[in-house]
Order: sequence, then C-alpha cells, then structure tokens
Amino acid sequence: MNRRDFLKNAGAAIVPAALPGAMWTSASTAAHQGTARVSASGPTPITAVIYDERYADCRAFAEALGRCGAKPFATSQDAVQLWYGPLRAHLDKNPGRVAGLATYADFSSSWACSRELSYVIRFEGEHDGRRSRTTLVHRLRTRGDDTEIAASFANESWPTQLAEVLARLPESAETEIEAPRSSTASTPRTSGHPGYLSSWLLAKV
Repeated sequence: MNRRDFLKNAGAAIVPAALPGAMWTSASTAAHQGTARVSASGPTPITAVIYDERYADCRAFAEALGRCGAKPFATSQDAVQLWYGPLRAHLDKNPGRVAGLATYADFSSSWACSRELSYVIRFEGEHDGRRSRTTLVHRLRTRGDDTEIAASFANESWPTQLAEVLARLPESAETEIEAPRSSTASTPRTSGHPGYLSSWLLAKV
C-alpha cells in the first residue's frame, strides 16, 4: 500500500491531524487505557528511525540514532509503505520505540499507521524555517519534563543532539493523562533545510 492509497482509504482518520493538538488528544485517550511502564534498567530503546534521505538534518538524526542501535528506514517520500512492509516486519522482531525526522506528511502517515500497533506520541517537534532564510523556529510538545529536549536546540547540530536526548528519554510519562508541555527554541537554519520538517517519538502503551 502506498501513501496515496492509504490517505484515500483512511481520509477521515487523517483529517484531525491538521488540527493542532488533535494527535495528542488521541494519544491521551489511548494512554488512559494503558498501564504506565517504568523500566528499572532504563527506557525502552528506539529500535527504528524514519528519515527523509533528501535532507542533511534528517540524515544526521538517523545516523545519531543508528549509533544508539536503531535501524534507519529512509522514507523514499512514502512512510506508509514502510509501515506496511519492512518497518512493521522489523518491529515484529525488534519491538521498541520509533523516532523520525521527515516531512509532515510522513509524520501524519506514521502516526496513523502506528495507532494500529498501539503506539502513542511521546514527543513531537516542528522545525519551521518558512519565514526566514537564516533561522529555524522549533515548536516542541512532550509529556513530562521537557528541559533536556529544549536544551538540545543550542546550535546547528540540533538533529544529532535531539536524537541523543530522545534515545535516553525516560518513559515514566508515556501513559500519564496530562496536557503536553509546549516550548519553543530557535537555531540557525542549516543549509538544505526544506523549510518545514517534523520530528517525533512514538511509544507503545
């Protein structure tokens, strides 16, 4: 199944993704049905990372998580094929969290596909350079303490720093019922940034 067919068949489910906070509302509902999981040995590992291979920021993000043990999956501009093919097969054998840095279309497709596997959004980032050729504005949403995530946006190496922070993000808040924390940051816009990218971390309840 490709993204065009998926969006056509699941259009009603995807529409709320265009509304700010809609995904988090759905995640909260799913979380309420789960049981909080706190691992004594550390957070559940990120075993897969989705990235848009066309952009340097996305490649740097994937490379950093690859060093942490995640398997990279290039979207080839169609995340749906990953979720119904090699990514799902990988997660069947290597369960864990799924991170991503790609286009918003790939994020919304990933969110919709991951719901079938009982994933919720643990973190979401918007990396917007549409209003400036020199500056990126980062809008971040997460549950729990977002101090370390916000601190990762200190310079142009933010994709690598964000990946490293997400790899060790504790999971104590993954099933808590609370409004997501929101914060903003800004960094210099890196060469080749397309204007708007989304980052995310999906975790099972």
